[in-house]
Amino acid sequence: MHLTGAELTVRSGKGGKRRRVVLGRSLIQALEMVRSEGPVVGGSYPAAVERLQRLCTRSAVPYRGYHALRHYSGTRLIQEGASLDDVARHLGHSALETARIYAKWSDDALKRRLGGW
Repeated sequence: MHLTGAELTVRSGKGGKRRRVVLGRSLIQALEMVRSEGPVVGGSYPAAVERLQRLCTRSAVPYRGYHALRHYSGTRLIQEGASLDDVARHLGHSALETARIYAKWSDDALKRRLGGW
């Protein structure tokens, strides 16, 4: 975990892939509090869920499961104007098309962008 570089290394993600994830400020602050407690999310499934729940509490984010956290992240990135490529890289999708599911939530952002035309 390289908090000064604002990134986290996922050692064994989906499909056993290893990759880096860029971190936001609120997550970095929560991670700094648990840094000395061992792996951020590791060990057994129940232990990983417990750690994610604690991180969410410290970040003032409701915990609704790890998949919901991923979905929220992708949706929020799109709503804030991120490209599909950025969303795909952030979520670790190997195909850009996989990130397109989050674009359906971007209608409001599109309306705001086109509102002044």
